[in-house]
Order: sequence, then structure tokens, then C-alpha cells
Amino acid sequence: MRVALVHDDLVQWGGAERVLLGLCEIYPDAPIYTSVFDGENKMLRQMFGSKKIITSFLQKIPCWRSLYKILLPFYPIAFEQFDFSEFDLVISHTTRFSKSIITKPETVHVCYCHTPPRFLWHFSGEGNYGLAELLMSKLRLYDQISSRRVDAYIAGSENAKRRIKKVYGVDSKIVYPCIDLKRFKDVDTFNGGYFLVISRLNKYKKVDLAIEACIKLGIPLKVIGRGPELERLRGIQGVRGEIEFLGNLGDEMVVQVLAGCKALIIPGIEDFGLTVLEAQALGKPVISFNQGGVLETVTDGITGIFFDSQSSKSIVLAIKKLETLKIAPNKCRENVKLFSKENFIHEFRQTVAGLM
Repeated sequence: MRVALVHDDLVQWGGAERVLLGLCEIYPDAPIYTSVFDGENKMLRQMFGSKKIITSFLQKIPCWRSLYKILLPFYPIAFEQFDFSEFDLVISHTTRFSKSIITKPETVHVCYCHTPPRFLWHFSGEGNYGLAELLMSKLRLYDQISSRRVDAYIAGSENAKRRIKKVYGVDSKIVYPCIDLKRFKDVDTFNGGYFLVISRLNKYKKVDLAIEACIKLGIPLKVIGRGPELERLRGIQGVRGEIEFLGNLGDEMVVQVLAGCKALIIPGIEDFGLTVLEAQALGKPVISFNQGGVLETVTDGITGIFFDSQSSKSIVLAIKKLETLKIAPNKCRENVKLFSKENFIHEFRQTVAGLM
């Protein structure tokens, strides 16, 4: 078959891009269509440099990197401009608008969806957008209409499956994302005495709750990631030295920091959460809010601890509870074998073959 892959954008190296890399292994000859590609990003060049990447007209706009929010209404249009007439199968990989593509009747469009757009459907906990709410209402209508262009949906989790059903009114098959277990095979773990957050620093990630909890307990916390909330989060820290912001780190360094943590903290609601799997692959427990995709990857009391409300007080209690339990590292490592790359490739191939 002639296959094409479609991805929302290639501007950062994160969980979605790791999954895209897995899709590239399944379909090594498939070109990648995307709205914009940041060729200055070292990790993206390293991982996708050998692939044929086709970008939209947005790539030609000067300073597009700083105009993302302003250009938001044009992203769906950008995907409509692509021509897929030469392909038998197109797989859109999305949390936003790449499913908006238009294909001919003889071309099968399968959408691998991790969530309908979070910001549109308030899955990130946003409230009313004020003056921008009219635009958001128009985009919600467009999102529902364009969702009907998809021939079949694959959900990245049970959490995603429920959202797809609620927003688009369609059923989907589940294929869980994966991690490459070989990355963690020979890594020496240790107790560095600190807790860890790995996250883009957006408001809905609730990283401030983890910071406040660790300050209350007087325990070290390392934060990996950058984002618009960085300066505000640094302000919470004040003059205290327990909180360390490490910024964005390369893959190898992230693994090393994970290897020394006492536990990974997930204060927000994750669609699925690959870092949750990476922590367990190193035998590290997870402390998480008990909603979202983490319910499918962590077993309470066995590979981690859940807390019931998004508050620093709840995280404090969860950390104290973790100190009284003996989470077995081998239980964590055993749990993530279900999410191996080999399983992902096998299940995705079989699922697509069944949909075809």
C-alpha cells in the first residue's frame, strides 16, 4: 500500500513525537505531512531528518514560531490543502487538527487520536475564553464536522476512547502507545532523595501543586521542562532551595534524572502519559491524580499512589503514604512490559489491517 502519515506539528520532541517515531517504524516509506516543522530543533532533525516531510503554507509565514495562537484558526485550513490522491491509506496522528485532511473516497483515512483538542473541549480545565469564546465555538463546530472525514478511529487509551465517543459520537479501537524498553535496560538506578516532575509548564499541568507540596514537606523536587508558566512557578519557590528547574534536557539526561528520583509526580490530568511508563521502566513509583490515562498504566498501592483532589495537601498526604509503603521496583518494571514497542507495532498493524 501507498501510505502517508499526518502529524499536527513538528516543533518539539515529546510524547506525541515518540509515538510518531513508532509509526515511522511500521511505515518506513511513508512521508510525513505536518503544519510546520522546526528544522532548528536538534532532536527533531536527529529523529526525522531522514524522512520526507511535507509542510503547509504556514511554514512560509515569517516568525510562525511566535505566532502560534494568532495562527490557530488557520491550522485546520492548512491540513485541508494537502493532496493525498496518490495514497491508499492515510494515518492522521493527532491531539488537534491533523484529522481535518480531505481524502478521496478510494483512500482510507484512519485517525490515531490521543484526545480531541484539549483547549477546545475543556479537557485541560480551562474556563470560558472571554472575547475569544466566539472563535472557540466556531472551531468546535468545525472540529466536529471535520471529524466525519475519518473512516475509522484508533484511540490511544480508554480515556481517549471515551472522549472520542463523547465529542464525535463514534466508537474506536484502542492501541496503547509505547516506550522503547531498551533505553532503560542497563541503566543503574539509585536513591537521589528527590522527587521529580517532567512536564511542559502549562497551567493545566498543575505543576504548582507539586512545588507547593514539596516546599511544605521541605523535600527536594526537580522539574524537567519549559513553558509559559516557568516564571510564575519560580516565583512560588521564593528563596527556598528545595526546588530545582532543569529546563529541557536530552533523552539520556532525562533517563539519568529519572533513575535517581524517589518517585515521579503527576499533578495534572494526562491523556495517557509516556513519562509514567518511563518512570516504571526504571522501577520508580508514580504519585498521580487519579483521573485520565494514568488509571490505565499505574496500579494504586502496587506501582504508585493515587490522590483524590488536585491540591497540594493531597499530594503531601500521597508522598507521606508512599514513604510507608514498599513499592517493589520489579513490579513497576513488569507492568510496563505491556507497553513495549514490539507490542505496539504488532497491535497497530493488526488493528489497521482489520479496519481496512
